[in-house]
Parts: sequence; C-alpha cells; structure tokens
Amino acid sequence: MKKYSADQHQLWQGPAQDLTYTELCNALYERELMRYAKTAPEFLAGLPKKIASLPFYIRRCASSILSHQSPLEMDSQNASWMGRQSPQCPAKEQGIEQIEQFYSKHKKLALIVPVYQNQLAQETVWLDSVDEIDLAGKRLHCNEHGWFSFNGTPLTDENSDKFLLKPTKSLMTAACCGHQWLNGERKSPRVLALRELLLASRLNWQNFAKPFQP
Repeated sequence: MKKYSADQHQLWQGPAQDLTYTELCNALYERELMRYAKTAPEFLAGLPKKIASLPFYIRRCASSILSHQSPLEMDSQNASWMGRQSPQCPAKEQGIEQIEQFYSKHKKLALIVPVYQNQLAQETVWLDSVDEIDLAGKRLHCNEHGWFSFNGTPLTDENSDKFLLKPTKSLMTAACCGHQWLNGERKSPRVLALRELLLASRLNWQNFAKPFQP
C-alpha cells in the first residue's frame, strides 16, 4: 500500500491523478461547507476553528483515498465509494456468537467497525472506530455510537436502535458506499461524512482486524 502526505502528492502523480485529486477536494469542500451552513446556533462558536482546519483534513482525505487499495470504485466527482448493494441489509447474516467471538479475540483501540442502525424501518450501516475498551465489563466504546457489549448489544438508551457487528466484506461495502434500506427495500445511498471517508481509507480489505494506521 502506497502512503504519502497531502503536500507530497504532486511530486510523482500524473495528470489523471492530479485531476482526480482536484475533483475529490472540490467535492469534499462543497459537501463540508454545506454541512457547516446547517450548524445549529448553539454550536456556532466552534465553527471558525473547524473551518480553519478543513483544508488540512480535506487534503489528507483526498490523498488517503487515492493511495488506498480498495475493491470498491471511487466516484471522484462526488467523493463517494461505489459497490453493488445487496437486496437486503447484510446485517441479518450475523449472530451474537460470531460477533462475540470476533471482538473477544480482536478487540483493540482504533479498530474500524460496522455499526448497524434500524430507525423507523430504515436500515443503515455506519463506519466507526473503537476508542475505549473495558475488559472487565466485556464491552467497548465506539467513538460516535457509544458503548456495546462484545456480542454487539447496545448498552445505553442513546444507542438502543443500534448494534455492533463483526466486519465483513458485505457489511464494510454497505458502510463505505452509504447503502440504505427502507422496509426491506434498497434506497438511495447516504453521503458519508469526512470522518467516515478517512476511516474507509484505512480499511485492510484482506484482514479487517488489522486496519492500516493513519
């Protein structure tokens, strides 16, 4: 896997890759600025700092996407991964025994994981990362989606409509591509946040238990 910094990308890239890099940056800027435009009034105080750091994270994300080896296709004009969507959400393929066996063995900080959500019959798979592990309690904390048992069970009221799953190719494809289902039928994909795109660029598709370091 090739790695390089955002500032080094033009030292070796050809015209085609430079164009893709530009397209990715433009799409990410447009997406993030639209998201910031919807910032709630109570969070406006922190907005200048977020905007100031945006160029760094966008360059980093675009470079990471270009250097990432993925079985998925990248739509650079929309900064979105594309892959075949299953007729039904692949979350139903797993049982708690499989999930508990995986996390009992492979639990570690910065592990990239799929989190399933069923909200008002809409099914979604999100990318998240482990940022805390409680060995005694046999539970782990995901950065965005909260505490789960090693068997995937949600442990708070705030994430009661979610379930931690074992990473598989079908689930990670669904998460990276933003696939969604409503009442069991395929719907238009959601747009991934910048944070999720950065996580997707660290996935080791040969071994999900060993993601690449940022």
